[in-house]
Amino acid sequence: MDIDGATRKHSTVMSADVVGYTAMMAEDAGATLNGLIACWRRIEALVKQFGGRIVDAPGDNMMVEFPSELGAMLCAIEVQRALEALRERTRPAAKMHVRIGVHAGERIERYGRLYGHPLNVASRLQTAAEPDGVLLSAAVADRLPISIQRGLHELGPRTYKNVPERVVTYRARP
Repeated sequence: MDIDGATRKHSTVMSADVVGYTAMMAEDAGATLNGLIACWRRIEALVKQFGGRIVDAPGDNMMVEFPSELGAMLCAIEVQRALEALRERTRPAAKMHVRIGVHAGERIERYGRLYGHPLNVASRLQTAAEPDGVLLSAAVADRLPISIQRGLHELGPRTYKNVPERVVTYRARP
């Protein structure tokens, strides 16, 4: 099905979200916003380093597109490492803990906005990840080098809200 002004392309999507952001904003909006800005600056630098592009960043969520599964996976791991180091230098009210989900597939782009299954699944994986954790789908894991696959922990097929198929899910550790 053709969509006016739209293109389709295989890409890998990383969804990142701050844990407990709403409560943090209610507690101390200034410190939370400063913490979020520091967190996003670090993530933006890593996204660029690994060849990604930020496609949306509403509030405490960031959606990033990568041309390869490897770039997305390495970026996700480095984000968690960088944020751990950042938390060590940050006052308690501004410490950011982030969940990350990564999925790959065909997405649709129309006038600079992305749509489709990879974004939805990446978002669901991110929601299910542990704080400071990274979950990825088999669509990503299967296309990684064997040396990296060995470091993943398979969680098996999982059901996610509004995702019609079960998604074989892996946990990655920084």
